[in-house]
Order: sequence, then structure tokens, then C-alpha cells
Amino acid sequence: MIEIKNKTRAPVQLVVRSRVGVPGSGSKAFTTLIIPGIGKGKHTYYLEDERSTEYVDRIEKMGFITTKKVKKHKETKGE
Repeated sequence: MIEIKNKTRAPVQLVVRSRVGVPGSGSKAFTTLIIPGIGKGKHTYYLEDERSTEYVDRIEKMGFITTKKVKKHKETKGE
């Protein structure tokens, strides 16, 4: 998995592969992912490796986001 953190106060829009492919089509479907800014408190997103695209790398090189490889992300529910 890839941990993506938004470093800006504004939301960042990324193009990633969709979880659901287009039936009957040889190509993969793409969707947009919007990561909120730092002020919202939810500026971290976990993305599966196979959904990553070159657009994620391009936005990271621009300095808007940071990415880090994570072995396993465990979501904690309210206890």
C-alpha cells in the first residue's frame, strides 16, 4: 500500500485506476481521488499499489503530496 499525505491547505486531485473495470473493455477505467487539505484533519489516504499511476508521481515531484510505502494499514474502529 501507498500512504499519500497532502502537504497543502488546498485539496489535491489525483487520477488513479478505478477499483471496478469497464466490462467488455480491454483498458482500465480511471477515476479521480480528492485528498482534503491539512486543515480538514483527514489529509492522509491509503492507496493500493496496483491503483497508482504516473500522475501520482508527477504531483509528488511538484511538491503537493508525499508518498510512502506501507506494508499493511489497519483501520481502527471506535472501541
